[in-house]
Amino acid sequence: MNALADKYGDKLAILGFPCNQFGHQTNEDNSEFLNTLKHVRPGNGFEAAPTVTLFEKTDVNGADAAPLFKWLKASHMIPCDEAGDTKGNGVDDNDALVLPRGKFGGSTVVLWTPKFLVDGDGKCVKRYSRYYKTEKIAADIDALL
Repeated sequence: MNALADKYGDKLAILGFPCNQFGHQTNEDNSEFLNTLKHVRPGNGFEAAPTVTLFEKTDVNGADAAPLFKWLKASHMIPCDEAGDTKGNGVDDNDALVLPRGKFGGSTVVLWTPKFLVDGDGKCVKRYSRYYKTEKIAADIDALL
């Protein structure tokens, strides 16, 4: 994401929403999250670019999902990536790793980092799967600018 932030500067707003509904990546609380990014994941002194806005931990799935994510997912229910099994795991990428979580409000756990592209008018344009390389989103951003 930092590469996109550097490339587009103030022409692009990147919003990050830490969430613990994707394979327990964000177990820490809000006060520890930035230190975890800097020293653990991805580590090596990583810091979010100044043009990236990070929010507090947010539910993005299930009954308690933030309204923003309910709207984004309703706008594009599946990722736009081409169909296929790019990882050789025997299932289409878009169907991979979707598991029920009965003890978590009836939600599902989706083990990908959801990425959405919203245009300048607030319309959700695309949704990308976890396998879609973040830097490839630049082509779609260029088409919008």
